[in-house]
Amino acid sequence: MTISIGDEINAATRSSHTTLNQLILQFLPLSLPPQTSSNQLYALGISHFLPIYSVFESSLRAHKRSKSTPLRTRETLSALHLPGLERAEALEKDINLLLPPSQRVPSPSHHSHFEAFKGHIQVLLSSKPHLLFAYTWIFYMALFSGGRYIRSKLRAAFTTPVACESQHYNDEISGLSFWNFPGDTNGEDLKIDFKARVSTLSETLTEQEKADIITESVHIMASLTEVVRDIADTVPERTIALAQNVISDTSAGQHGQMSRIRPSWIILLRYVLPMGLLDLVSAATGLAPSRTLWYSALPPISVQAVAE
Repeated sequence: MTISIGDEINAATRSSHTTLNQLILQFLPLSLPPQTSSNQLYALGISHFLPIYSVFESSLRAHKRSKSTPLRTRETLSALHLPGLERAEALEKDINLLLPPSQRVPSPSHHSHFEAFKGHIQVLLSSKPHLLFAYTWIFYMALFSGGRYIRSKLRAAFTTPVACESQHYNDEISGLSFWNFPGDTNGEDLKIDFKARVSTLSETLTEQEKADIITESVHIMASLTEVVRDIADTVPERTIALAQNVISDTSAGQHGQMSRIRPSWIILLRYVLPMGLLDLVSAATGLAPSRTLWYSALPPISVQAVAE
């Protein structure tokens, strides 16, 4: 029996997938209360993914209709395509609701990995449409695993329930429709159908096509890791500088020691490390961090500061 290309992708990207998940879980709290009272910082981050979904979804639709695409590939992609899974339209709707045009994806000069990855997708999928197996598997299946957790956190933070309305409606008016799928099972039926299709279609792929898909899957995960780091870098330097000044004022006696800590570690310590790890930090740095120092020093981050 042929092993599903989806299972092969999972095996090949397991380590990088773990790294990416850890990064997302580290930086997700930056976009949630009490660090911010607005969902615009979340929208700014997620807006990076709109061009990615748009490119590979439009490529899939185009290739399955194009006579210049080999017949076997057209048939395979037609079977792979599930319109209910498409996310670009829902994501664009969310971004339009949450972000004014002036605050969308930042300039390429500040996000080189994002721009490089987007360009890579555009060029590669035009010549190797079978690589759409890698993109659909990674970007759709992610929404049914870690995506469910992210959605629950965003719902708890930003959704205001409307009486007598469905959760799906509440998500739409809160700018979270990207995480919702049509139907009573919120996409579980689509997930089962999609996995079954990928498993069946794996038998139609050549060994070279499978090797290409695995190679591209590894590249996707590495690129996404850098994109997430780029998104995290939207925290403005002047906010970090302000944090250092506040911390220095709060603990004048430890000013010399605090100045040796890199700004990125200030953000990490303030927003990411659980309370239980502060003793380890204290032992490693020689500091004796108080609750006031580590948990009250930095102000919440605003999307206005990021945009500026």
